[in-house]
Amino acid sequence: MQPSILYSLLAFALPAVVSAASDDSKGKKENHVPCTIRSPTSGAFFDLNPLHVILPDDPKKASKDARNESWSARGYDYGANFTINFCGPVVENLTNVQGVDEARWQNVSAFYELDGKTFSIG
Repeated sequence: MQPSILYSLLAFALPAVVSAASDDSKGKKENHVPCTIRSPTSGAFFDLNPLHVILPDDPKKASKDARNESWSARGYDYGANFTINFCGPVVENLTNVQGVDEARWQNVSAFYELDGKTFSIG
């Protein structure tokens, strides 16, 4: 996936997720399916599960097209590259994540590295 496509997906997804959260606070009961978003304006439904990267238990049994790393986007104007996994933690082995307890490093689903340090963003 090209970074521009990833940015577009994130730009679309965030308002829909925020809207869904605000709808819940108003007491509306809706069927929320994990790892999906629904546009608050059009009602369009998007399943993000196909973007979820999961490493196989046995790498030899993985299909040749299977991803073996999380999604990456180059932060051209920020000076850092971003790594994200949808619907679960990144598959990279993280160490020394700034401001996150070591016991929670395996739960980081998005991060960036800057000046040799790793920062969690989700």
